[in-house]
Amino acid sequence: MTGPWQQISGLWDNLRVRQATTLYVASFAGIPLSVFTSIVFTRFLGPQGYGDFAFLDSLFDFARIIFPLGFFYAGNRALVLNSDPSKAREYHGATLVILFALFIVMGVVMAAYGLLDGNLAEKGLSRFFLFLIPFGWIFLLTPYFDSMLHADSRIHELAATRFFPKVVTFSIALVIYFLLHDYGGNRLAIVWPAYLGAFLLVYIMVFVRIRVSFSNMRDRLRTIMHHHRTYGIHLYVGTLFSTGSVALTGILISYFSVDNTGVGFFALAVAIARPVALIPGAIAATWFREFAQQHRASPRLMGITLLLTVAAFIALLLLAGPFIRFFYSDDFLPVIPLVHLAGIGMFLYGLATFLNRFLEARGHGKTVRNVFIVTGIMLLTCNLMLIPGYGATGAAVAMAIGSGVYFSGMAWGYRKTALP
Repeated sequence: MTGPWQQISGLWDNLRVRQATTLYVASFAGIPLSVFTSIVFTRFLGPQGYGDFAFLDSLFDFARIIFPLGFFYAGNRALVLNSDPSKAREYHGATLVILFALFIVMGVVMAAYGLLDGNLAEKGLSRFFLFLIPFGWIFLLTPYFDSMLHADSRIHELAATRFFPKVVTFSIALVIYFLLHDYGGNRLAIVWPAYLGAFLLVYIMVFVRIRVSFSNMRDRLRTIMHHHRTYGIHLYVGTLFSTGSVALTGILISYFSVDNTGVGFFALAVAIARPVALIPGAIAATWFREFAQQHRASPRLMGITLLLTVAAFIALLLLAGPFIRFFYSDDFLPVIPLVHLAGIGMFLYGLATFLNRFLEARGHGKTVRNVFIVTGIMLLTCNLMLIPGYGATGAAVAMAIGSGVYFSGMAWGYRKTALP
């Protein structure tokens, strides 16, 4: 008879199990670092200053959803269908060239927005926003890596992009807090270079590791363009509605508020609740290539994913309040109920992401697109109805409702396309 330790040892010998564990540990370990970094930044910037930081971050987060135009999904598809390591490096390089072309478009549009937007001017952020635009390509690297690395089964590199920027940011945040706590100038000008520099340093190291190639550029671009027409553009349209609506939430809070304090509260609540969604996301990313060869996901895998996600959600409900009371000032106590609402949203969002990855791997881009569109319309509608009157609380309720629609849609899509 096989003992429990032997079963665990045999399970650990499975490459995908090790990769899923690595990715989740990296993602999960990065969350406490992000939260502790936010503790330092909230003390350094104060509620309103942290809200300004979160608002600017929301603008660039929204931009990194709009401006990829589906090309990273196309590069993802090219890698999933490829088995040649040399071609894989070329697909990385070709998609990177596309990224910098997209950044030029992004920079022009965002510069026009920065010059014309009244809300930025009213809150005294126009000049600083324009200063950040030349570094906007760093934000595009996040969806680039998320799409390309898991399609190429480079789970360790993907884990590095999720974990090590947070380590560097946290380390720099501590230096800033202890050495510059009496700084009297523009504190955003201290925080933002540290924030961007941490991501850039790690991203450069990942590029060196994957050895991006720019050979056979014309052929690789032609293949990516083909997948863009047949696959990438469909997912992009859906993502623009769904994920774009999520990123727009913080921006809308700012537009309906006299300052950005509520933006910071909402962003902090989402950051604390995010671990709930990490488990199904990490598992789905690791089994992505296997999903492409399966007619239906393993019931055992789905059951394990559900149990782990439920456990994470319960832990959040029990620990969020004591954690915030202990580590944050009393000014941030309104974040506690927001975390509970955001936790519901993250629970449903994570489970929906698992089903979404399966449908993506199977090439059901149109189904995913349609669900994204419905989800995005519902979330935007709820935001516009609830944020003007209830601010960050309305945004958290809208997030939970939108995540419920997202999960329902992906479950419908899975049952429709999965074969018995």
